[in-house]
Amino acid sequence: MIITPITTDLKATWTLQWIFTLAQAERFKSWLRSPTYCDRGRNWFQMPIDLGDTQGVQQQTLHFVDMPVQTSKNGNVVTWTATVISNGIEDITEDYDDWIVEAQPGYGYWLDYLITEVMPRAD
Repeated sequence: MIITPITTDLKATWTLQWIFTLAQAERFKSWLRSPTYCDRGRNWFQMPIDLGDTQGVQQQTLHFVDMPVQTSKNGNVVTWTATVISNGIEDITEDYDDWIVEAQPGYGYWLDYLITEVMPRAD
């Protein structure tokens, strides 16, 4: 059997929760509906997502799987929840995956060197 990859992108989904003040929730609803911005959830948008590593949040291009829903309101705090999908994970360490996988335990110094010295010069 020969398996031929059809695509090289790595899709990912996240279930997100936004916790807003009343004023922020109103702005979020307007952003969500506006044809200029999210167009009732039809447009792709960018948002920082934590990929669960030491790099912190990284900007991802996302699309809603379903429309966000308000899941709670407690006084001046409003919570919205939605699932989003990305057609490809943007990760600044991707070009160095082999090095990271093969690094010996206690490689912290070398990873710091890679991130602060080698990667900036790679562009």
